[in-house]
Amino acid sequence: MQTESSASLYLHDTCHALGIPADEVIAIVALGIVEPAGDSPDTWEFDLHMLSTARRAQRLQRDLHLDWEAVALVLNLLHERERLQQENTLLRRQLQRLLGD
Repeated sequence: MQTESSASLYLHDTCHALGIPADEVIAIVALGIVEPAGDSPDTWEFDLHMLSTARRAQRLQRDLHLDWEAVALVLNLLHERERLQQENTLLRRQLQRLLGD
């Protein structure tokens, strides 16, 4: 259940918010697409960022007709791309400072 202070959802509420059954949510957790707090599905808590990630995963699955394993791979590649872009930007700034001095 969502509360104002924690802004988290339990499994049932997450399923409802995403419009998918619990076994699909369990599958995306098993693949590491989202990582809820808690030790088991009965105690899992999903924050709003995870809900956003799960929705992004759903769009990938639906729009590209991918299975969940492929969605996990695509999300990992997108995350790595973002990381590399940030690193590249940082290195360019450092190079500009060195060349500018």
